[in-house]
Amino acid sequence: MEIKDRVLQIIEKGRAVELEFMGNQTEADRSFEGSFEKWSAKDAIAHANYWQDVRTRRAASWIDGQELEPLPHYEQANAQAYTEFAKHTWEEIEAFAQQTHENLVSLVIGLNEETLTGPSEESDDRKVWEALVGSAYTHKLAHYAELYADRGQQESTSRLWSEWADLVSPLDDGAEWQGGVHYNAACSLALAGDRPGALKELGQSLELRPSLRPWSRRDGDLKSLHDLPEYKALYAPAYWWTAIETGPLADAMADQYMRLFSMLRMAVDNCPEAEWSQADTRYRRPAGLALHILQSIGFYSALEPGDQLEDALMQINWQERDSAKLPARDDVRRFIDNVEKRTANFLAKADLTSEEEQFPWTGSTVLGRIVYSLRHAQHHLADLIAEVHRQRPGAVEWF
Repeated sequence: MEIKDRVLQIIEKGRAVELEFMGNQTEADRSFEGSFEKWSAKDAIAHANYWQDVRTRRAASWIDGQELEPLPHYEQANAQAYTEFAKHTWEEIEAFAQQTHENLVSLVIGLNEETLTGPSEESDDRKVWEALVGSAYTHKLAHYAELYADRGQQESTSRLWSEWADLVSPLDDGAEWQGGVHYNAACSLALAGDRPGALKELGQSLELRPSLRPWSRRDGDLKSLHDLPEYKALYAPAYWWTAIETGPLADAMADQYMRLFSMLRMAVDNCPEAEWSQADTRYRRPAGLALHILQSIGFYSALEPGDQLEDALMQINWQERDSAKLPARDDVRRFIDNVEKRTANFLAKADLTSEEEQFPWTGSTVLGRIVYSLRHAQHHLADLIAEVHRQRPGAVEWF
């Protein structure tokens, strides 16, 4: 199916959601006078179609090559639109919504595939189809689903967001787009109180876009999920949660180290086999760099003198001249797991504010030592990623 057909299908779905929402309003709902702080159903419909009309007109002008005026400040425009449409009757708003829909459909029918997949007036990074789908379906659904949720109609809210994710995610088969779609659905479902649905969408999102993991763990929209074991399992094994819940310092450092280990795994997994133990110099071999990173973290995460990491890979010289003696990829993967558990245990048990006595060159406190270790690991991880990107640009995401 061509993108135009898909976009038209989604626009019609957005209109169907709107008509369903209108049909579900009682006479009392229709006559209820809201306020700018608490919108009525009529206010939400007027607002959603105001912005669809604005986006449609701007898209048409953009495509015709006309120079566009900057968009008004969002909140200011919302206030002006609210004041204007508050004077209109329900029937007038219905007619406005119908006309807005017809105008958008007419615009899309007249566009070719190249234009639809080209940059929109909003940003070079946002395609025309994305902007149109956003105003005709996503934005409308956000407001209508919110009102459903406010009225305790969780089933309707959950169904609508699940349908949205299923319909919109195939528009782009890239992991960034699809991961973002599922993440937005997860947030919306969590806010609506559908915790099982939110967990399902969140799991799909993090699988597609692991780089969302650090930010999403602190996203207030997902707060209702925080006490669920299934939620915690999406972010980290139990040994990391022991560190995370120790206190703010350990939590902050655990967060940074989890990001580091995630990027390291991606680099190891994406390094071409032929390049794994080869480079222009022995200091840039991916196998050696990964080994050195892990050995150093393992070394500095000693809880007390003599606390050494018991692993055979700790004994291999990462600068070994004979590349054949460097560890295989699977051995490094196992080593990552081992060092990660040791790091989490260290952060859970160490007094990060205490004086540093074992490794005084790293700083005056134990916190300084673990930061020093992190900086050292990041330095060499950058070298490793650079080697991977020479063969596979963009293979390792920034966390």
